[in-house]
Amino acid sequence: MVEQFFGSITGPGMLKLVVHAGRVFGAAFEEEALARLSAGPWPEGTGFSEHAFGVRTSLVNRIMNWDGDDGQPQLLLGLIAPDACVDWPENPRLSVLDEPGPAARVLVAVSGTRDVAERWAERLNFRTERVTYIPVDGFRIDEIDPALRDKLAWAAVDGPGPRAHVEAIATSLRDRGAVGLETLMAILACAFAPLDISALALLLDAQVPEVTGWLDAHRNALDSVIEWHEEGHRIRYRHEALRAAWAAANQEHVALAERRFAEAARALVRTWEGVDNVRSRALLYLRRYAGDHLVASGAPHADLLRLCDPRWAWPRSREDVAARRMELGRVRRTLTAPLDVADAMGIPSEAQSSFVRLALAQGALATLHHAWPPEADEPGKEAWNDTERALAVALFALAAHASPSLRAHIEARALDVVRRTGSAWRGDGWEDALALLTAARAASGGEAAMCARWAVSATWRAEKGPGIYLHAWLTAASFLPPSETEALVQQAIERALSSAKPGYALGRLATAEGLGQNQALALFRAAMPLAPRSRANALAPLLSKLPDEERARAASVVLDAFFVDYNADAERIENETCTAAVVPLLGPAELSRLLDEALPPPGVLAVRFAELGAPGRALDVIRQLCGGGIHGARPLLCAAATEGGRSLVQAARKAVAELDPAWVAAKLVREHPAEAIQVLGLDAAVEIAERAGGDGSEAARIMALAALCRAGPEPSRPALAARAVAAYHDDSGTEGLESVVRCAPWMSLADAAKLFSVSLGDAAEQVTLVATLSRWGGVEQLAPLIARIGGDDALAAVADVLPEALRWISRAAAG
Repeated sequence: MVEQFFGSITGPGMLKLVVHAGRVFGAAFEEEALARLSAGPWPEGTGFSEHAFGVRTSLVNRIMNWDGDDGQPQLLLGLIAPDACVDWPENPRLSVLDEPGPAARVLVAVSGTRDVAERWAERLNFRTERVTYIPVDGFRIDEIDPALRDKLAWAAVDGPGPRAHVEAIATSLRDRGAVGLETLMAILACAFAPLDISALALLLDAQVPEVTGWLDAHRNALDSVIEWHEEGHRIRYRHEALRAAWAAANQEHVALAERRFAEAARALVRTWEGVDNVRSRALLYLRRYAGDHLVASGAPHADLLRLCDPRWAWPRSREDVAARRMELGRVRRTLTAPLDVADAMGIPSEAQSSFVRLALAQGALATLHHAWPPEADEPGKEAWNDTERALAVALFALAAHASPSLRAHIEARALDVVRRTGSAWRGDGWEDALALLTAARAASGGEAAMCARWAVSATWRAEKGPGIYLHAWLTAASFLPPSETEALVQQAIERALSSAKPGYALGRLATAEGLGQNQALALFRAAMPLAPRSRANALAPLLSKLPDEERARAASVVLDAFFVDYNADAERIENETCTAAVVPLLGPAELSRLLDEALPPPGVLAVRFAELGAPGRALDVIRQLCGGGIHGARPLLCAAATEGGRSLVQAARKAVAELDPAWVAAKLVREHPAEAIQVLGLDAAVEIAERAGGDGSEAARIMALAALCRAGPEPSRPALAARAVAAYHDDSGTEGLESVVRCAPWMSLADAAKLFSVSLGDAAEQVTLVATLSRWGGVEQLAPLIARIGGDDALAAVADVLPEALRWISRAAAG
């Protein structure tokens, strides 16, 4: 009846696409139903590449952008029986059908009463005002074509119904002594898709002719319940209601059938690497659904983890890549369960390490997907190039959160990776250099020097050459023998001086991590002969790193540069850097001179006036020179937070309260959380942050709450961390992840575990094995959560699992 109704909807040039969900149609899972919908057929030029975006994103974009322009026909999408799927998401935010474009309509058919349909509309995130409910009437027995009456009478409104019908068939089979067929029917009821007769024979431990004979001998009894073709392909129940009824009426047989599936799946996974005839029809079904049967049977995690092993998970075709990714996506839900039910009793470290192992396998398969475009016969090898570096970086990140004894152990493992592979890294030069400098800090003696030399070499491979990364040379120099150190520092200085903006380039060198006093003095001496503004740009970042005498000379030089006559051909002064460096050293007279004779950023001067006990002068500067909005509110807030600026508190509160839209005030709180707490009060600052979410900027809300958590009084931090995590879960994006992870030390165990489980290998814009290890949403970024959840035990367990990444590289190299 639903198909007839769908077919009755017509229109000129209308494009109609319909998908039947459920086991009997081979779409037992949501992903399978969506994949079929995404497969179309769609008109050319109307799609978003599945290869680039994935099924969900490409389908969302396609439907959302269907506006009828450029000759697009009216679109009618039909989704029949999503309620027959095993795993259709309960969360409305996961819906892909909720935003159809102006020329698109979605028809969903579910079984049940009006209230069932309403719940499904909510589940699919449909807007109430846009939903129309259409009851589809049933039919009576006397309305059925006589030729079809035996097959369809069970479905009539005055018929026996599916349960009574299948019970009658089962009784008939038992009366005939057809015990094998009862088992066969139970196997079909448990299957996630129609079965080939050879797969049925395998599961029944029988020969194909024997199974064929059973079916032929009882065709009359079975014909109204199952259908099959002469060649034995796609044996299935005729309707999902019949399948469900048979399963409900024969639970003991179904339990035994599920056990058969699980045992067969377990055996195949263990022996798969030695299977030659991978296209055997008897094995195709089990290859596709082995993981799902193991999950359904409640198999132990050890069995599920075998699905993450390259020996099983390495695909043998592009289609197999998709199947393995879907399989692991569903296994992930099971392995996530211990993290989702975290409590004060803690989480076993094995639960975290198992989850990480799964995420690595998902990342490896995603890497294969991206490296294997539709037009290629096999995947490219270059996609794996950065894996060793990413592994080392992830291990170093874990070590940074470990106790001293464990830190040394994990760092040793990371150094082993660097020692064996670092000289051959050929990824992004700057990322390679950063990882190698981290290795140098963890190493000692000759090994540290080796890593430092490799880091310098890596900067030459950077996209824009070593010029903007010369500060890394100075960091590397601290690990080299004295003779090499002096030569490398001098080479970096010479290259900086030869650049178009020598002062700025020398100033960049001053930002080198671990800059020693001798290096700072060498930069000081190189800067002094430069033109005034270039000299100031070079010296400003050095002020805090120079001895007293040189610091005083440098500060005077920087201050004098503000009063040098403008020269269009000279290097421009870096106003913000130079002002921020020198103003804290100035008194009222120098500040007044700057205001009268130069024009540095006035907000910094206003805050300094307040620090010196001149709040009135500070307020005049802000009102006259800083402007309105956040440009005036920022210095006013910072000035009011100083000891000498207390009288400005009310003015600061008023300025912040007037900021609009709400995210602007939240941005201010994020940038200056300590000042916001001191001047506005913690409760008011939190309210400002929360208000940004209501204004549509969840990222601003998250970042502001996270900043308040880190800056707030210690007793307030757990509650603020909980707010930041809740805000992150409210957001559909992942922009705020880095900020909220910084709150890990104050998170509840449950919050940390949940954040870890939804982020690892799932937050990056493009998931790969490298990203799972060391990029957005990777182990490197989430290491604080791992430490919070399980301390040293969890850090050690995860560190033990990470080298699994190397097995995927080895498998890729083997071809």
